[in-house]
Amino acid sequence: MLYIGIDGGGTKTKMALFDDAGRKLKEIIKPSVHVLTQPREICIQILKDGVMELDANFQAKVIAGLAGYGEQKEVRNKIATICKEAFGNREFSLYSDVRIAITGALGGGDGIVVVAGTGSIALSSKNNHITRCGGWGYQLGDEGSAYWIAKRMLALYCQQVDGRLEKTQLYYLIKEKCKLENDYDIITFINNHDRTSIASLAKLNGIAAKDNDKYALQIYKEAAYEIAVLIKALAKNFTSPFKVSYIGGVFEYGEDYVLKPLNNYLQPLSCQLVAPLYSPEYGAYLLGKK
Repeated sequence: MLYIGIDGGGTKTKMALFDDAGRKLKEIIKPSVHVLTQPREICIQILKDGVMELDANFQAKVIAGLAGYGEQKEVRNKIATICKEAFGNREFSLYSDVRIAITGALGGGDGIVVVAGTGSIALSSKNNHITRCGGWGYQLGDEGSAYWIAKRMLALYCQQVDGRLEKTQLYYLIKEKCKLENDYDIITFINNHDRTSIASLAKLNGIAAKDNDKYALQIYKEAAYEIAVLIKALAKNFTSPFKVSYIGGVFEYGEDYVLKPLNNYLQPLSCQLVAPLYSPEYGAYLLGKK
């Protein structure tokens, strides 16, 4: 039996082909298929092309974990319809992207996983029961996410322009990256760019942090605090020591600056902060095997 695990996040879609023993045979990366940011037909085409590229002979079962496949019934139905059209006669299972992420990170075991990519959410798994915290979207929450970090950076940029704060490396990085001839062009920039584009600016915070920019370091510390709050809310589900893992771009480019304060914030809890065991695509494979 072959399996195609799909991790469809807010920024990109990763697809991997696994054999029955869980060995990865091939992997590809496609654009995002997030239904809130991509047209329906584009989502269908990306998914259809991806599975055909991995399995032209229709031998693999598809397990897709897609962003947006959550509590909103209308969005869930929209995603399900897209997948039916994209996968055709293929056997497939559909989950949220965070569900396959927690399964991969914990190897199918119990614990808590926080996902901090374009958005943020935390989930706990206990006795196959999934509980969520966060994930309310960039307009209502997504604390500690790349978008949240980028917005904090841009707010600090404005304060540095005003003279309320001294100008640091962060100011110059933002001005160069956003190609701002005039400081006040930042308003136009924000209005002309979508959530994903703004979230991608969070990488600049990592560059500034490596240069010991005090404001960039503070943003990471604040992000770690917000992530810890999500974890602490879910920790109430556990009465014995448990594992906490993490996934997402925030941890990739801010690892040294987020994980250390996060570990400190979690000290009062009876938990162990551990690196993810497997990727979300492998988590999809594990769910498919079940």
